[in-house]
Amino acid sequence: MRSQYMLAEEPCPDLLLHLCCESCALCQEYRELQHRGFDMNLGWYGNVDKLNQGLTMAPFVEGGMNR
Repeated sequence: MRSQYMLAEEPCPDLLLHLCCESCALCQEYRELQHRGFDMNLGWYGNVDKLNQGLTMAPFVEGGMNR
């Protein structure tokens, strides 16, 4: 999640945070996902569909690339 959203690894490394206080780390990740618009009741696939707005393939661009 840190690399996907380019979050800073401060004040301590993730490994240390998860080893010392796993429940705090999980709560922080939960709040971060909620802040970014995820609905935990939908699950992974529900949120993917919500973010993609039901799109299953890339949009078609007529004519291709032109210079």
